[in-house]
Order: sequence, then structure tokens, then C-alpha cells
Amino acid sequence: MKKMKDKLSKNKLAKHAICYREKCVLNIKDDGGSALIEFALIVPLLIIFIAGIIEFGFILNAKIVVNSASYEGAKAASLGKEPKNEAIGAVLNYVSSNMPGWSYEERLKTDVICEGIMPGDLVTVKVSYNIPLFFRKIIPYFNDDSFSITGESTVQIEEKE
Repeated sequence: MKKMKDKLSKNKLAKHAICYREKCVLNIKDDGGSALIEFALIVPLLIIFIAGIIEFGFILNAKIVVNSASYEGAKAASLGKEPKNEAIGAVLNYVSSNMPGWSYEERLKTDVICEGIMPGDLVTVKVSYNIPLFFRKIIPYFNDDSFSITGESTVQIEEKE
């Protein structure tokens, strides 16, 4: 048995040898390949998961900005002399300061509905934005290249001093 271990130690395989009753057996188990396969199976799922989180963050940010822009537009329309122009200006100002770098000009639509310009009349501002889907090639869950988000706010026109 000692001779066999000496032979194995010369081959640098002694740490993998199991000796029992004068018989030595090599026990070579290398888990490197299975770890690589597991990694290859998990990485695509991890990339899809992270891309989904990023896409959801873009959509949520756009929804918050669109809702807030519609509120700002309705508030400006209720206080201004020309409700439609005031609302559109306030929406564009709010969106340009909160969505920097995004080309919102062609994707943003603002509708202002005024019942009148007297105090107590209602003003409704609807803001629609088509957000581009960046990871559509990775996560094909929409048919179009954009996702439409809408925000709406209604306020009463206030008395002007």
C-alpha cells in the first residue's frame, strides 16, 4: 500500500487517492465544468431580469413625470389669463426639466379642455407620452416599439386679482 501511495505522490495525485485494504483508487472529481454550465444557464435569465427592472424604472419615471406635468399644466391654466397657452407652456416646461435627454417633442401630446374662462369653470389637461422601449429585443412583451402613458388632471379656474 505504501508503494502505491509513493507512486501516486510522484504523479502528484496522492491527494485524490483513496486507499482501503491495500487497494488504492483514484478519486478525481472536478466540478469546474458543471459550474460553468450552471453559470451559462443562469446568466441569460439574470440579464432578462435586470433589463426588466431597468425598463420598469424608465416606465415608472415617465408615468410620474406625465402625471405631475398634467397637474402643473392644470394648475397653471387655472391661474392664467389664457388657460390653454398657460397649460401647454407649463407642461412643456415641467417635462423638459424632468426628462432631460429624452426627445419628448415628437412623443408628447397635450390636450387642454376648457369649459370657459370664468372662475369656477373646469379645466382638464391630458398629457400623453409614448415612451420608447429600450430592451424590446431582449424582452419581447410589447408589440410596438413604444408604450403609451397618459396623465389627466382637472381643476377649477380661480379668481384672478
